[in-house]
Amino acid sequence: MARRKRKGGSDLEAEALRTPATHPDLIQQCNMSYWNRYNSGGSSSKTTGSSIAPYNASLSILRLKKIGFHKKVSDSSVQTEINLWYITKNDSTKYREGNLPSFGQYVDSKALVKAVNVSKLKEDEIQHPIRALFAGLTIPGQILGQQLAFSGLPNLVNFAKAYPVGWGGLSQGMAVFDLSIGAFRGLPSGYVFLDLSPKVPFQQFLNHPDFEKMRKREREATRIALTIIATIHQECEASTPFWSQDARTQPEVQLENFRDVDIDLLDDKQLLMLWEAYFLESSKVWYQMNFGKKLVKMIKSIPHVDDIHERVTSLAEPAPTQEYSMSRQVRLGTTFTSLVGIYNRRRTLRVLHFHATPLLDRRLVAIIARSCPNLQMLGIYDCPNLHIGDSICLLDLIHEINSTRAPGQTRIEAFDFYPRYNAGPILDGTKPGEDASTYGVSWKSVRIDAQQRGVFAILLQVVLKAKRMNLKLLLDKDSAFMTYLSRLPFPPLQILGFLDGLYRYLDLIKARSTNKDAVKQALYDVLRPLRSGLESLDKDWPSYYLHEMDKNVMFCSSCGYEYLQDFFAQSAQSAQAHTRICSACTLRLWLDEESDNDKADANVIWEPYFKNWQRSEFNQDAPIHQHGQSIINLRSTETERPLPPAPQIGPNGEPVGPRYIEPLMRDNKVHKDSLQNLPDFVELFQEDIYRVVMHRARVLDARQATDTILRSFYPRDQEGIRAYKDVVPDFNSQGPSKTPKDMCLTSHNFESAALFFETLQNKSFQDQKAYRNSNQYNPTGFW
Repeated sequence: MARRKRKGGSDLEAEALRTPATHPDLIQQCNMSYWNRYNSGGSSSKTTGSSIAPYNASLSILRLKKIGFHKKVSDSSVQTEINLWYITKNDSTKYREGNLPSFGQYVDSKALVKAVNVSKLKEDEIQHPIRALFAGLTIPGQILGQQLAFSGLPNLVNFAKAYPVGWGGLSQGMAVFDLSIGAFRGLPSGYVFLDLSPKVPFQQFLNHPDFEKMRKREREATRIALTIIATIHQECEASTPFWSQDARTQPEVQLENFRDVDIDLLDDKQLLMLWEAYFLESSKVWYQMNFGKKLVKMIKSIPHVDDIHERVTSLAEPAPTQEYSMSRQVRLGTTFTSLVGIYNRRRTLRVLHFHATPLLDRRLVAIIARSCPNLQMLGIYDCPNLHIGDSICLLDLIHEINSTRAPGQTRIEAFDFYPRYNAGPILDGTKPGEDASTYGVSWKSVRIDAQQRGVFAILLQVVLKAKRMNLKLLLDKDSAFMTYLSRLPFPPLQILGFLDGLYRYLDLIKARSTNKDAVKQALYDVLRPLRSGLESLDKDWPSYYLHEMDKNVMFCSSCGYEYLQDFFAQSAQSAQAHTRICSACTLRLWLDEESDNDKADANVIWEPYFKNWQRSEFNQDAPIHQHGQSIINLRSTETERPLPPAPQIGPNGEPVGPRYIEPLMRDNKVHKDSLQNLPDFVELFQEDIYRVVMHRARVLDARQATDTILRSFYPRDQEGIRAYKDVVPDFNSQGPSKTPKDMCLTSHNFESAALFFETLQNKSFQDQKAYRNSNQYNPTGFW
């Protein structure tokens, strides 16, 4: 009788979730003594002899359903977590339809900036003994406020919503800076600093008296940007659009005509025309030097500027129901106002929270944190320039700061982090044929091989570094970071299953378990989510499980860490050993270079302050927890590659001597996480440099206004000139949909993750490849 072919590992995942029935091939090999042996107790369990019990994806899910998640991962059942994932998926759909604008945001700090004038409260509203605890100017009130802030920003928000009067009193003992008004809410005091950017509807911004100062600043910023545009347009003259075939001004044409002419043969009229052309050309060069070639090129493409102010106002202002968005000039000004407040209180601060701070990047965080000698807790939420990959360098920063503090001095004990979440554009705001979707980690879809493995490689470092430092909050079950992970459009259970396996593995290694089955199963559950959908799980038992898993490690020439090979994309695995780059570094590079929705503004604006900064410099690596060093380990910190030895020639003219092997070292850094060679905090307030960065902010505002004008002047193809939108990317949308050929290579959105999860039960890996490589139309972007 022919032997029945075993179903694929990926099939077994969904099969085990869908039904309690067990997989026949493997379960028949595992008698009940195996399950009794496994459930009898962690490190005291022993395998019989040297035999290894069968295990694969189906049994992995079956074990998860039977035993549940590790206590540090979730208290919910497997089915509950699946249901919660589908609720998140539905919320994503509502957001893209324009019905849930808050999707992807961790918290709204609006409740923390509502003014409550405690002095005007009635006596019976403040004299109750319990209410006296919330008097922020008293010692008990400041201690309570510090402890509440230490536990994370959401606790402050929940308290403020539940008890506004109590928050009005408690906040008197804090420094609450509201970026939406560019000032403190009340007098700053105490040990807590909140740097908040609450969402403000544009209608409220236009009419509420709190925003009078900001409205004046915005009007001035708009005036400056439009003056730049009008001046350049007048001095450099208009040309045909820069993307047309002959984008030249009249003076440029004249200079071209005079290029090969003997100047001595020109009459007075021709000489006058030549000198005027030279003068206009020199004006253009001057404006290019001061405002950038890109802006000058764009402004020259504007046909006329007669109604420029009205045109920009009507096109750029959001609808009354939409959110107010600061200009770059106002962002920079309010950011510096908050920096002055932090600097003045730097020696007293113990808790520091940043919420949606627009120009905050990792380098600014490092400058601030290093200057606060008593800082004990750092919280960063929804800041657009800080992505999931920055969690690694921020942990390295905390380790560096703690290691430099004297014995007995306070340490940074807690870190709460919600990286930027890319919810994608709203469907109503996209052009036909665009791929409006939620990718979470990145704004646009990227190669799933490096993205999926990269997220887990980053998460591995975060867990092992935070655990080694005994850092609070970051990895708590209900923390900001875990909430962020739960909202990523990965198939259900993929991230939680990875964490469950990792924590089990660390516990077993710590206990020096002799239960080989438990250790191997935990490690398999760590690696399975990395490979799911990317490699065949069909023959994991026995081939991969017994003969391949944990047998090969690979070195990353970018970060210097050595991982199990599953943390490298397929293309990197086949590269030369000394040139490989792990998926974590690859993904961090992609996220560093995202430029949609003003993400590149901070780099442009802050550049004059960071003249000595080099992206290739390395931070002080936070140590990896010792129980995870068989999965990842810092192999090398060397960065200077030696020259290979000179070749030696034998008497017969042939090369002799041993073959030279390139040493493994991190001389190929690709991402930009360096926090070294940064200025001191006080150096940020140099007036001459501030003028330079404010000029850059003005150029960015002028460029955005010009972009808006060109989109209105050239909405469609006309007279041989292409529509402006077809030649310049719209950073507020995600661009054209992926072609069917590319779809199988791109990262998941919620629709593709659900399709992947729900249809696994019917497909082996070969069937998956055949399906996703077929010519069927597939709107989800994965198959």
